[in-house]
Order: sequence, then structure tokens, then C-alpha cells
Amino acid sequence: MSDALLGDFEVLFSQLRDEPAIRALVLRGSDRVFCAGADLGGRTLRGSTADAHAATVELSLRGARVYNALSTFPKPVIAVIEGAAMGGGMGLAACADIVLAGPGASFALSEARLGLVAAQIAPFVVARLGLATTRRLALTGSRFNAEQATNLGLVDELLPDRAELDARLDAILGEIQSCAPAALAATKALLNGLPGLDIVAFSHTAADVFADAVLGEGAEGIAAFKEKRAPAWANT
Repeated sequence: MSDALLGDFEVLFSQLRDEPAIRALVLRGSDRVFCAGADLGGRTLRGSTADAHAATVELSLRGARVYNALSTFPKPVIAVIEGAAMGGGMGLAACADIVLAGPGASFALSEARLGLVAAQIAPFVVARLGLATTRRLALTGSRFNAEQATNLGLVDELLPDRAELDARLDAILGEIQSCAPAALAATKALLNGLPGLDIVAFSHTAADVFADAVLGEGAEGIAAFKEKRAPAWANT
């Protein structure tokens, strides 16, 4: 989670969030490592100003903005995990809508072992795993493998090798292409608003969203169903 990587995310969100040609976002590491967490060897954590506390606070808030933007990205986000997903890297996985992993994937909320705190990623890990599991992982720094991550619910599907991982990713992207883009964005927005919701207020919001869908992409979807053809968005 270097300064350069945070910058890449910021550019990605600003340029692609509302780009209609982009149908999904896939997060995948290089050299078969997903993300090893904080940039401990660089200057990202230490900052470069005289006021180290203020610089570190701003860095933490910058990370929070990246995690929140990833979690609320209006298109499906798929994380493909090979190798280590530690600390902030595990936080990235927790923000994804779908998580695939290979047998060599490994995970940990390792911050406390470095004298750090799993701070800005905590809400997203808790939303994915629940409070009790997050407490156990954060308070021990325990490393766990792909099978254990699947059992915990962090990983949705564990694939036996890279070929199977690639094939499953392609299949999911094909499924996403069959779905209406605006409908997916509206669905994500509604689901993100569920925790702590006011059920009465939510019912009115959901009704408005549903009406917009029926009168928008729904018209094409229903027509395509009746005419036994693929909807227009499936061909883009």
C-alpha cells in the first residue's frame, strides 16, 4: 500500500467510476502476490513533513477514502488472490464484491505484530467476516490459508490452480456482462445502505430505485426476454 498505489487507485476512481465502457473492476497482484500491506520499506508511513502526526493522520484518511471508494465502486469488484494478502491487502479483498483465491493465497490482519492497528480497514473486514472473527484475527495477527479464508467467508471460491482461477474469472465476467450496468450500480448502492438502515425510509428509497429500473433498463430487459434475444448491454 505505497504512495504510488494509493495514487493509482485515486486516478482509477476519478476516471473510471462513471465510465460506461467499464463493466467491472478486477484487482489482481503481480508476481503472484496480491498485496503485502503497508509500505514498510518506503516513506509512505513516515511522511515527509515536520509534523509527523498530521502527515500520518492525512495518510490514514487517504487510505480510508480509497477503501470506501472501492467498497462503493458502482461496478462489480472482483479480487483475485494469489500469494499474500496481508493487513491493508486483506482490507482490499474485504472491500470486493467477489473474492476468488488460488491454493497459495494467505491472509492476516498482521498490523498488531508490527505495533500498528488495523484501523481504516476495520469496518470493511467486520462487514465481511463479522465482529467476533475480526476481533480474533486482529488481536492475534494469525496467518491463515486459502481454505481457512473460504471457511470464514472472506474467499467466495477457492480454485485449484491458476488455469481454473482464470477460467472462473472469465465466467464471472461473462455473467456480469449479462446484467444491466445501471441495475448493478443501483443494487450495490442499496446493499451498501443496508447496515443500520431505517426500514421505512429504505422502503421508499428502494421503491424509487425499482421504479427507475423498470422505466429505464428494465424496458429493454423485458423486451429482450419477450423477444427471446440478448439485451443490448450484453453485447457491449
